[in-house]
Amino acid sequence: ESLEAFSYNEMGYKLMMTHRPTVVNRLLEMGRHIIFSDADVVWLKNPLAHIQQVFMNNDPIVHILGQFDKKRICPGFTVYRACPEVIKFIDMWQDDLSKGDPSKNQVPFNNVLDVAMSSGIPVPDHNGNTTVKKITAAFLPNRLFPNGKLYFEEMTDAEREGAMVVHNNWIIGYDEKINRFKDFDLWAL
Repeated sequence: ESLEAFSYNEMGYKLMMTHRPTVVNRLLEMGRHIIFSDADVVWLKNPLAHIQQVFMNNDPIVHILGQFDKKRICPGFTVYRACPEVIKFIDMWQDDLSKGDPSKNQVPFNNVLDVAMSSGIPVPDHNGNTTVKKITAAFLPNRLFPNGKLYFEEMTDAEREGAMVVHNNWIIGYDEKINRFKDFDLWAL
């Protein structure tokens, strides 16, 4: 068994991205809300109280809470509510993902999310009837949950102090990510 990291466009990476929705849905089907966090995400502070406040105390209900990335949600750090609407959304994302390049998982995620938020998605109930339901999504605050471009290239040292969770995206390459983590004292191994 190899412990090598997959490069961004290698087949192993693409297969891993293809299976992400399957893993997410298995947990959702068990009735568990989940936080999905990519391997290149560092938790600097415990974000759970903030996530719970936003995720559990909103009206209307927030189904998906995610990191802001180019006016879209980045599925690399995302919170999912365990409910039939989100399970169906994940199924649709999986279907859309299987039709294209799995390394580009953010595009199908947001394409399906756009439909789920605007037109709604068909959700079967326990009686076999189907109703169309809309999903609501919200962005996590940028300054608390910055993406790699914001944290590493745009924020000041003082602003970085307030960050809770940092996603080391907007850079390609295993060594490049590790070096950037090390440059900012975020590498503990």
